[in-house]
Amino acid sequence: MSENHTDQGRFPGRVAVVTGASRGIGLAVAERLVAEGARVCVTARKTGPLEEAATLPAGSVVTVGGGTA
Repeated sequence: MSENHTDQGRFPGRVAVVTGASRGIGLAVAERLVAEGARVCVTARKTGPLEEAATLPAGSVVTVGGGTA
């Protein structure tokens, strides 16, 4: 498989939505997408843990909680 990557990663200019991103696999996926150049919208049911988990670089992530703390 041919890899067509730039030094900005595989996903520059792309946007991804990751659900269940306050911990575990969802958070790891969001972190990897950001590391590969994507901007990410992370969602979870509880806003408290989601805000704590959102340690991704400013400008690369938007958080959307389900409305409970």
